Amino acid sequence: MYNKEQKNDENFWISYADLMAGLLFVFILVIGAIVIKYVYTQSNLEKEKAALNSSEEAKSKLFYELAKAKNLYETTKSDLDKAASELKDKDNKISLNLAEIEKLKALLLEYELNVKDEKDKNEKLSAELTEKTNMISLKDEELTMLADKLLVQTQIHQKMVEEFDIAKIKIKNLTGIKLTVIAKLKEKLGKSINIDEKSGAIKFSSNILFDQNSYILKEDAKKELSNTLKKYLNTLLGDKEMKKYIESITIEGHTNSDGTYLSNLSLSQQRAHAVMQFLYDSNIIDKNLLSTYVNSSGRSSSDLILDKNGVEDKDASRRIEIKFTIKNEEAIREIQNYLGEKK
Repeated sequence: MYNKEQKNDENFWISYADLMAGLLFVFILVIGAIVIKYVYTQSNLEKEKAALNSSEEAKSKLFYELAKAKNLYETTKSDLDKAASELKDKDNKISLNLAEIEKLKALLLEYELNVKDEKDKNEKLSAELTEKTNMISLKDEELTMLADKLLVQTQIHQKMVEEFDIAKIKIKNLTGIKLTVIAKLKEKLGKSINIDEKSGAIKFSSNILFDQNSYILKEDAKKELSNTLKKYLNTLLGDKEMKKYIESITIEGHTNSDGTYLSNLSLSQQRAHAVMQFLYDSNIIDKNLLSTYVNSSGRSSSDLILDKNGVEDKDASRRIEIKFTIKNEEAIREIQNYLGEKK
């Protein structure tokens, strides 16, 4: 029985060994299959990877060609659009040129008609010119006579122009009489008396001649007033050449703007009269000359003296002015006499 059990154990282990051997074989087969499958798969993957890379390159190349084709299309389209636009412009120009040609044809026809009309007119004018030339030839003698008359008239006109120029010079000299008188005054009186270069007037400050609001001459001012008036008046009225141009000599009283116009007018008149009275009483000049040429007047504040800023100079405005006027009649008479001699 023991041997039987031992035999059974041996059979078990033999079966177990066979089973394990079979399992090992199967395991080896599975491992081999897996290895083979892996190797095959790796090979396929490499092929597919290579194919994929090749496909990507082809795709990139395809995209490049596509972009190139697109650019070519855009360029071609732009060129076609430009060509179409140019063609349209040329068509328009051709249309305009055709219209201009028609217009030029019309103008040419009109010009030809005008040329024909002008030719007819020229022929007519030529005939008239020939006729008038013949008439002019007949009037040569008359034209010669007219030319002689024109020469005489030209000479007369030239003489009149020369006489007119002389008259202008004389008139200019006569209108400058006052300036001449002023120049002679300055020449004879020198710097002893301050004479206005434009009017020839002399001025005395009222501050020197009178007290404030008074028309009574100051005693200490009478001597200077007498000397100045004597030189001034004797120069104007003592020279016959100058006296013949003097119309009048005026003693003017002036005030500043202080006070009313009427009160200043009265004061200026009284001061001018006071100087006139002094002149009359002092016998500086002949009373006949005085009554003939000299007068006095008051101007109130109507002729103020302003400083450089346009503000009234009150002291300078209070003054006595001695001024003269020229005889316009004398100047006019000389001009009339001169022109009368040329008639």
